[in-house]
Amino acid sequence: MFNSLKNNTFKENIRGRPKGRSNLYKNLLKSIVLIARKHDFNPILLIEAIVQAWKNKTYSKNGLKIVLRHLDQDLATFLFYKEGKIISQFPIKLEILQTHDLARMLKLNIQSIKTSKYAKRKPTQKHKKIGELRFGMKGVNVKAKIIDTTPKKLVITRFGTQSYVSNVTIADETGTIKLSLWNNQIDKVHIDDEVEINNGYVSSFSGEPQLRIGRKGAISIINPAPTVT
Repeated sequence: MFNSLKNNTFKENIRGRPKGRSNLYKNLLKSIVLIARKHDFNPILLIEAIVQAWKNKTYSKNGLKIVLRHLDQDLATFLFYKEGKIISQFPIKLEILQTHDLARMLKLNIQSIKTSKYAKRKPTQKHKKIGELRFGMKGVNVKAKIIDTTPKKLVITRFGTQSYVSNVTIADETGTIKLSLWNNQIDKVHIDDEVEINNGYVSSFSGEPQLRIGRKGAISIINPAPTVT
Protein backbone atom coordinates (compact mmCIF):
# COMPACT_ATOMS: atom_id res chain seq x y z
CA MET A 1 0.00 0.00 0.00
CA PHE A 2 1.16 3.45 -0.73
CA ASN A 3 2.98 5.26 2.04
CA SER A 4 1.08 7.93 3.92
CA LEU A 5 1.36 11.46 2.62
CA LYS A 6 3.90 13.32 4.72
CA ASN A 7 3.71 16.94 5.77
CA ASN A 8 5.40 18.93 3.04
CA THR A 9 6.72 22.44 2.71
CA PHE A 10 6.22 23.99 -0.67
CA LYS A 11 8.26 26.32 -2.84
CA GLU A 12 7.42 28.63 -5.73
CA ASN A 13 6.38 27.41 -9.18
CA ILE A 14 8.98 26.15 -11.60
CA ARG A 15 10.80 29.19 -12.98
CA GLY A 16 9.82 30.16 -16.49
CA ARG A 17 6.57 28.15 -16.73
CA PRO A 18 3.71 30.19 -18.21
CA LYS A 19 1.11 31.24 -15.65
CA GLY A 20 -1.74 29.51 -17.50
CA ARG A 21 0.06 26.17 -17.55
CA SER A 22 0.98 26.57 -13.88
CA ASN A 23 -2.70 27.00 -12.98
CA LEU A 24 -3.58 23.80 -14.86
CA TYR A 25 -1.00 21.91 -12.81
CA LYS A 26 -2.20 23.48 -9.57
CA ASN A 27 -5.84 22.52 -10.15
CA LEU A 28 -4.88 18.94 -10.92
CA LEU A 29 -2.57 18.71 -7.94
CA LYS A 30 -5.27 19.97 -5.58
CA SER A 31 -7.39 16.96 -6.52
CA ILE A 32 -4.44 14.58 -6.20
CA VAL A 33 -3.45 15.95 -2.80
CA LEU A 34 -7.01 15.65 -1.49
CA ILE A 35 -7.34 12.03 -2.65
CA ALA A 36 -3.91 11.16 -1.25
CA ARG A 37 -4.68 12.72 2.13
CA LYS A 38 -8.08 11.11 2.46
CA HIS A 39 -7.10 7.61 1.32
CA ASP A 40 -3.54 7.30 2.62
CA PHE A 41 -1.76 7.35 -0.75
CA ASN A 42 1.62 8.77 -1.63
CA PRO A 43 0.79 11.63 -4.05
CA ILE A 44 3.87 11.06 -6.21
CA LEU A 45 2.97 7.39 -6.70
CA LEU A 46 -0.61 8.42 -7.40
CA ILE A 47 0.62 10.76 -10.14
CA GLU A 48 2.64 7.95 -11.69
CA ALA A 49 -0.40 5.65 -11.52
CA ILE A 50 -2.51 8.23 -13.40
CA VAL A 51 0.12 8.39 -16.13
CA GLN A 52 0.05 4.59 -16.47
CA ALA A 53 -3.76 4.57 -16.58
CA TRP A 54 -3.70 7.13 -19.38
CA LYS A 55 -1.19 5.15 -21.42
CA ASN A 56 -2.74 1.71 -20.80
CA LYS A 57 -6.46 2.59 -20.22
CA THR A 58 -6.25 1.12 -16.71
CA TYR A 59 -3.93 0.76 -13.71
CA SER A 60 -4.26 -1.64 -10.80
CA LYS A 61 -1.85 -2.24 -7.94
CA ASN A 62 -1.87 -2.52 -4.14
CA GLY A 63 -5.61 -1.91 -3.79
CA LEU A 64 -5.66 1.13 -6.10
CA LYS A 65 -7.35 0.94 -9.49
CA ILE A 66 -7.61 3.80 -11.99
CA VAL A 67 -9.71 3.47 -15.14
CA LEU A 68 -9.75 5.81 -18.14
CA ARG A 69 -13.52 6.16 -18.44
CA HIS A 70 -13.96 8.80 -21.12
CA LEU A 71 -11.72 10.47 -23.68
CA ASP A 72 -12.51 13.41 -25.93
CA GLN A 73 -10.56 16.10 -27.77
CA ASP A 74 -9.64 18.06 -24.66
CA LEU A 75 -10.12 15.86 -21.59
CA ALA A 76 -9.49 12.40 -20.20
CA THR A 77 -11.83 11.42 -17.35
CA PHE A 78 -10.57 8.89 -14.79
CA LEU A 79 -12.36 6.74 -12.21
CA PHE A 80 -10.45 5.98 -9.01
CA TYR A 81 -11.11 2.84 -6.95
CA LYS A 82 -9.73 1.75 -3.58
CA GLU A 83 -10.23 -1.88 -2.63
CA GLY A 84 -12.89 -2.16 -5.33
CA LYS A 85 -14.88 0.90 -4.20
CA ILE A 86 -15.10 4.13 -6.19
CA ILE A 87 -13.47 6.98 -4.30
CA SER A 88 -13.30 9.71 -6.93
CA GLN A 89 -13.68 10.78 -10.51
CA PHE A 90 -12.23 13.82 -12.22
CA PRO A 91 -11.09 14.94 -15.69
CA ILE A 92 -7.57 15.94 -16.68
CA LYS A 93 -6.78 18.15 -19.63
CA LEU A 94 -4.92 16.38 -22.43
CA GLU A 95 -2.66 19.41 -22.55
CA ILE A 96 -1.28 18.25 -19.21
CA LEU A 97 -1.24 14.52 -19.97
CA GLN A 98 0.64 15.07 -23.21
CA THR A 99 3.39 17.06 -21.50
CA HIS A 100 6.77 15.40 -21.85
CA ASP A 101 7.70 13.48 -18.72
CA LEU A 102 4.49 14.40 -16.91
CA ALA A 103 5.36 12.56 -13.70
CA ARG A 104 8.68 14.39 -13.31
CA MET A 105 7.17 17.81 -13.96
CA LEU A 106 4.30 17.20 -11.55
CA LYS A 107 6.71 16.02 -8.88
CA LEU A 108 8.49 19.35 -9.19
CA ASN A 109 5.33 21.43 -9.40
CA ILE A 110 3.76 19.73 -6.39
CA GLN A 111 6.04 21.97 -4.35
CA SER A 112 3.85 24.94 -5.37
CA ILE A 113 0.82 23.84 -3.34
CA LYS A 114 0.43 24.18 0.42
CA THR A 115 -1.08 20.85 1.35
CA SER A 116 -1.95 22.08 4.80
CA LYS A 117 -4.63 24.23 3.18
CA TYR A 118 -6.23 21.25 1.49
CA ALA A 119 -5.65 18.77 4.29
CA LYS A 120 -8.24 20.46 6.50
CA ARG A 121 -11.42 18.55 5.96
CA LYS A 122 -14.73 20.33 6.16
CA PRO A 123 -17.30 18.85 8.53
CA THR A 124 -19.43 16.24 6.83
CA GLN A 125 -22.80 17.68 5.88
CA LYS A 126 -25.97 15.61 5.89
CA HIS A 127 -27.30 14.43 2.55
CA LYS A 128 -30.76 15.59 1.59
CA LYS A 129 -33.43 13.45 -0.01
CA ILE A 130 -34.88 14.78 -3.25
CA GLY A 131 -38.31 14.98 -1.64
CA GLU A 132 -36.88 17.43 0.92
CA LEU A 133 -35.50 19.90 -1.63
CA ARG A 134 -37.12 23.31 -1.78
CA PHE A 135 -36.49 26.43 -3.85
CA GLY A 136 -33.76 28.63 -2.36
CA MET A 137 -31.85 25.88 -0.54
CA LYS A 138 -28.05 26.23 -0.65
CA GLY A 139 -25.16 23.96 0.31
CA VAL A 140 -27.20 20.92 -0.73
CA ASN A 141 -25.67 17.42 -0.77
CA VAL A 142 -27.60 14.72 -2.63
CA LYS A 143 -27.04 11.10 -3.64
CA ALA A 144 -29.22 9.90 -6.51
CA LYS A 145 -29.34 7.95 -9.77
CA ILE A 146 -29.35 9.39 -13.28
CA ILE A 147 -32.58 8.16 -14.91
CA ASP A 148 -32.79 10.38 -17.99
CA THR A 149 -30.53 12.66 -20.03
CA THR A 150 -31.14 15.26 -22.72
CA PRO A 151 -28.89 16.25 -25.66
CA LYS A 152 -26.53 19.05 -24.79
CA LYS A 153 -27.52 22.45 -26.15
CA LEU A 154 -25.28 25.35 -27.09
CA VAL A 155 -26.32 28.57 -25.32
CA ILE A 156 -25.01 32.10 -24.84
CA THR A 157 -24.40 32.86 -21.16
CA ARG A 158 -25.11 36.19 -19.48
CA PHE A 159 -21.38 36.88 -19.78
CA GLY A 160 -21.58 36.63 -23.58
CA THR A 161 -19.70 33.32 -23.82
CA GLN A 162 -20.82 30.07 -25.45
CA SER A 163 -21.46 27.04 -23.26
CA TYR A 164 -23.18 23.68 -23.49
CA VAL A 165 -25.99 22.80 -21.09
CA SER A 166 -28.02 19.66 -20.48
CA ASN A 167 -30.78 19.02 -17.94
CA VAL A 168 -30.67 15.43 -16.68
CA THR A 169 -33.16 13.82 -14.34
CA ILE A 170 -32.00 12.28 -11.07
CA ALA A 171 -34.06 10.16 -8.69
CA ASP A 172 -34.03 8.55 -5.27
CA GLU A 173 -36.71 6.74 -3.29
CA THR A 174 -38.44 10.07 -2.47
CA GLY A 175 -38.81 11.59 -5.93
CA THR A 176 -37.13 13.11 -8.99
CA ILE A 177 -35.63 16.48 -9.89
CA LYS A 178 -33.92 18.05 -12.88
CA LEU A 179 -30.16 18.56 -12.53
CA SER A 180 -28.50 21.21 -14.68
CA LEU A 181 -25.09 20.21 -16.07
CA TRP A 182 -22.66 22.41 -18.00
CA ASN A 183 -19.84 21.73 -20.46
CA ASN A 184 -17.46 19.02 -19.16
CA GLN A 185 -19.96 17.86 -16.53
CA ILE A 186 -22.29 16.61 -19.26
CA ASP A 187 -20.03 13.87 -20.62
CA LYS A 188 -19.09 12.65 -17.14
CA VAL A 189 -22.44 11.01 -16.43
CA HIS A 190 -24.58 8.32 -18.03
CA ILE A 191 -28.02 6.87 -17.41
CA ASP A 192 -28.02 4.54 -14.35
CA ASP A 193 -24.92 6.17 -12.85
CA GLU A 194 -25.31 6.79 -9.13
CA VAL A 195 -23.97 10.26 -8.44
CA GLU A 196 -23.24 12.51 -5.51
CA ILE A 197 -23.78 16.26 -5.73
CA ASN A 198 -21.98 18.36 -3.15
CA ASN A 199 -22.66 22.01 -2.32
CA GLY A 200 -25.44 22.41 -4.86
CA TYR A 201 -28.37 24.78 -4.69
CA VAL A 202 -32.04 24.63 -5.66
CA SER A 203 -33.24 27.11 -8.27
CA SER A 204 -36.43 27.35 -10.32
CA PHE A 205 -36.91 26.62 -14.02
CA SER A 206 -40.30 26.86 -15.76
CA GLY A 207 -41.96 26.96 -12.37
CA GLU A 208 -40.35 23.73 -11.14
CA PRO A 209 -37.41 23.21 -8.73
CA GLN A 210 -34.10 22.48 -10.39
CA LEU A 211 -30.87 21.37 -8.72
CA ARG A 212 -27.76 23.21 -9.84
CA ILE A 213 -24.12 22.65 -9.00
CA GLY A 214 -22.57 26.09 -9.43
CA ARG A 215 -18.91 27.04 -9.34
CA LYS A 216 -18.42 25.98 -5.71
CA GLY A 217 -20.22 22.66 -6.12
CA ALA A 218 -19.15 19.31 -7.51
CA ILE A 219 -20.57 16.13 -8.98
CA SER A 220 -18.93 12.72 -8.70
CA ILE A 221 -19.78 9.16 -9.71
CA ILE A 222 -20.20 6.88 -6.69
CA ASN A 223 -21.46 3.85 -8.60
CA PRO A 224 -21.16 3.83 -12.42
CA ALA A 225 -23.76 2.24 -14.66
CA PRO A 226 -23.03 -1.38 -15.62
CA THR A 227 -20.91 -1.60 -18.74
CA VAL A 228 -22.71 -3.07 -21.74
CA THR A 229 -20.61 -5.75 -23.39
